[in-house]
Amino acid sequence: MYHNASQLRKKSFLIWQLVKVDVSSTYKRSFIGLSWMVITPLLAVVAWVLLQGAGIMAPGDTAIPYPAYVLLSTSIWSFFVGAYQASSRVLVESGRLMITIRFPHVVLIAEKVLVHTISFVIPFAINILVLVLYGVPFTIWSILFPLTLIPLLCIGVGLGLLVALMRVVAVDLAMLMDKIIGFLMFLTPIIYAPKVSLPILAKIVSFNPLTYLIGFSRDLLTAGTFFAPTIYLWVSIGSVLFLVFGFWAFTKFERKLVERMINL
Repeated sequence: MYHNASQLRKKSFLIWQLVKVDVSSTYKRSFIGLSWMVITPLLAVVAWVLLQGAGIMAPGDTAIPYPAYVLLSTSIWSFFVGAYQASSRVLVESGRLMITIRFPHVVLIAEKVLVHTISFVIPFAINILVLVLYGVPFTIWSILFPLTLIPLLCIGVGLGLLVALMRVVAVDLAMLMDKIIGFLMFLTPIIYAPKVSLPILAKIVSFNPLTYLIGFSRDLLTAGTFFAPTIYLWVSIGSVLFLVFGFWAFTKFERKLVERMINL
């Protein structure tokens, strides 16, 4: 791990150049460009608010107005999913570059994480504006919100690195994991409150580690309270250990898998 950190420091210029190319190339063919980062989450919120207004879904008692609750929750969720998606495609998107040019491949992981973080920060400003408009009070604890996202980043990247290996040797399994991640949103208190009346769903939610990672971040930002702090602490430690395991597995097998992918 120390060696990889040293490599990142030495290749910091290369990382930022890759970040600039990645961000600009993603939106350069779009007429409204980076505005999509704001439009996409807003459209998702409108859909859930309409469902609530029509009586199709009952989200339960949310501490803040429902539109603000959904926008904030889906943004935090997208931070986790984006970390997973970015890291899980690092081999299939950069395999030929990795095999033809000699450089520490940890650079590509760092670049994907930075691009993902930038893509999160820009639309998240809309969250703050919406919370202010709805009169949500911020406390001194709110400044710690960015730190609470670190465990989500760890578990997202760790899982993504493992799935990145699967995309080469077990494509169907990787696709299944993508579907599971998408479905997992409905088993996490994103569009509804953590207290669920349905017993089976309540049990699943209570065993879901993302319930505590997302709930802690959300409550700290909007109320200055700590959601299940003891469980959050243990889940956070587990997330860091999971990232270490995922990174170890990726660095151990990625070279052989890239060669195999290029020779197919």
